[in-house]
Amino acid sequence: MSDGVGLVKAEKLELDLPEGGLRLSTGGVLKKIEVEYERCGAPMRDDNVIFICHALTGDAHVAGMHEGDTKPTGWWDGMIGPGRAIDTGRWHVICANVLGGCSGTTGPMSIDPDTGRPYGSRFPQYRFCDAVDVYRMLLRQLGVKKLAVLIGGSYGGIQVMDWVTRCPDEMDKACLIATSASLNTQALAYDVVGRASITDDPRWNGGDYYLEDDGKGPEKGLAAARQIAHITYLSRELLQEKFGRDLQKNFVEAPEEEKAKREKAFKTYFQIESYHDYQAMKFVRRFDANSYLHITRSMDLFDAAENYGSLDAACARIKAKCLVVSYQNDILFTEWQSKDIASGLLKSGRDVTYCHLEAGTGHDSFLTDISDLSGLVSGFISDRRSKVMKWQKRHYASVTGMVRPGSKVIDIGCGDGTLLSVLREEKGVKGDGIEIDIDKFKEAVADGHNLYWLDADENLEMIPDAHYDVAVCSDTLQEVKNPRGLLREALRIADEAIVTFPNFAAYGIRITLALKGRLPVSKSLPFEWYDTPNIHCVTLKDFKRLCDAEGFEIREIKAESRHLFGKILLALGFKNLGASRVTARIAKKKERSGAR
Repeated sequence: MSDGVGLVKAEKLELDLPEGGLRLSTGGVLKKIEVEYERCGAPMRDDNVIFICHALTGDAHVAGMHEGDTKPTGWWDGMIGPGRAIDTGRWHVICANVLGGCSGTTGPMSIDPDTGRPYGSRFPQYRFCDAVDVYRMLLRQLGVKKLAVLIGGSYGGIQVMDWVTRCPDEMDKACLIATSASLNTQALAYDVVGRASITDDPRWNGGDYYLEDDGKGPEKGLAAARQIAHITYLSRELLQEKFGRDLQKNFVEAPEEEKAKREKAFKTYFQIESYHDYQAMKFVRRFDANSYLHITRSMDLFDAAENYGSLDAACARIKAKCLVVSYQNDILFTEWQSKDIASGLLKSGRDVTYCHLEAGTGHDSFLTDISDLSGLVSGFISDRRSKVMKWQKRHYASVTGMVRPGSKVIDIGCGDGTLLSVLREEKGVKGDGIEIDIDKFKEAVADGHNLYWLDADENLEMIPDAHYDVAVCSDTLQEVKNPRGLLREALRIADEAIVTFPNFAAYGIRITLALKGRLPVSKSLPFEWYDTPNIHCVTLKDFKRLCDAEGFEIREIKAESRHLFGKILLALGFKNLGASRVTARIAKKKERSGAR
């Protein structure tokens, strides 16, 4: 691992605005806009610019150190640098402070050119599209014609959603991480209460608190808003693990008068209270209350579906290849919200990969637990295409032989995507995959395949009916809990299914059982009984019987054996006895026309 990008410098640029200023979507006008930004990495080219949209209270300092720092202070430093997920040996990275913020870009605490005083209550209302348009104007002035990748997490991810739907030709790829197309009701509720904490603080003064004699604004209100928000950043499980009901260590030693004072103010000595007090005070020192009000409101009002009639219609506008990532126990941006985006893209035939990461630490996982995310992002933005080996082609020959050239294929339980790569090379197939092993998932994504993190044992409701020509279940049937349900889903989402499985009725298995009384361990069945992934012992006859019971038509079947005796049995017609491996192409039986 490298030491990162090293020293970076904040830069500021005044935008070239139309005559009279930038007219905002809400009707207000900003006559002057400055944008603070930072960049790092390789020299800028037409094909290597990555723009990163920061989170709610983040800033442009995404990676590296400022002069005087003794260690990296960038909020996503672990993701960015030489050899890291966003490799600065290849990519030119830009991150800018958002409009309305308090970290250098024009916001409520900036000087109003008409009055010479901070805007305060006079700062105009704005929407997400205005903030994104400021980013776009910045990039144009920097000479960026098109983004290679647009990335955002949380609040930044919603900005990405606005950008890719309104301006679909301005990026090749997009990463939407721990985000949504609009806030859910619970997230809205937290923001509403947080803003009320600020506006109910007498020191807010309608937003005009910058010139107070003591220099203080609504600090108590802002602190309370941060505490409310911070509850949502960590999962319930992590909070319980870190703090439980533990008391502060200095509780016993505290003077009696201090204890009495805290009790009178209804304060406690729980560690969780001390933690939130600390987070709040740290936040108050670096953030502006008016900025918090403007930023959260603009986020709350955004709905990607608003201008297009539905989320599916909004997603249909997107042209970028997308990576959508959700996190376990994220109550702000839930798994189903990410799935809705991925599903909308899928329905429109767009290139999308969806992954649900089980970090378990909640919403802030995309900032604090980035190991798996790094692998995903690195693979997604790469142009790697692993070379398919001859033995791999031979191994999957029975499957590829049943797939028509140019078919639209989904591989259920695709592993590292090897079969998808073979199909791409051998048959010119556009293939997608389903996988839940995260390490295999990352490998398949790095090879350029679209993947969906879905459990084959659960329904695949994210995928529309008849979306694919072929669903492949290669050595998956015997490993799932519900083979019948898997076949039903495969033939719901595809016109045909190609199923491969080891045949447990093969003569070798029978002989081993008869002579040794033990389950065999071989090349085709390389596991001991106690650690095998095969939880169902499928035979060719059993498979045929299941297909008949389900009303599935077996259109083609290929029984194989690597051994001479097995091949002889197959030649004599004893498929169930001779086959060590079976490949079958099945479909739903069509009802005869005119049947009554």
